[in-house]
Amino acid sequence: MKHQKIIETIGATTSLSIGLPMGIAAMVLFALYSVMITGESMFLFGWFFSNTYSTLALLMAFIIILYFAGKMLARDIYAKKDRIRVTFKYSILVNSIIWPAFFVVHLITKKVFDLGFGVITPLTLAVISILFTPFTVGLLIHKAVAKKIKNILAQ
Repeated sequence: MKHQKIIETIGATTSLSIGLPMGIAAMVLFALYSVMITGESMFLFGWFFSNTYSTLALLMAFIIILYFAGKMLARDIYAKKDRIRVTFKYSILVNSIIWPAFFVVHLITKKVFDLGFGVITPLTLAVISILFTPFTVGLLIHKAVAKKIKNILAQ
């Protein structure tokens, strides 16, 4: 039992230490990209100020789900499950929690339904995130967790 707890802790901490900075960096890159596309920073201010609570909900959900998904990832790696399936399971779990959190808080806190800022833009980001994270950040986190578990088992 103690062995499994150590493995889950490795998964949770690695998931947070890699996934959280990369997720925040992705948000910043989206903001910078949107400034480049529109040619002005007002889009950026409009996005964050009109979606402050939704963005905070996404970040809070992100932190919580990275912890629990990291534990699940470590258990699956320890059980020697297929790397691609485990990575997809991890990435889809994370994305299936953070984006609904964003949408629910957006719908609750908005007085006026905003199709562009509130639905189309985050939905586009969600689809991009779901399509690319299993092949990028998901694999990176998998590799880091697997390496740490291997080192712990070798001791």
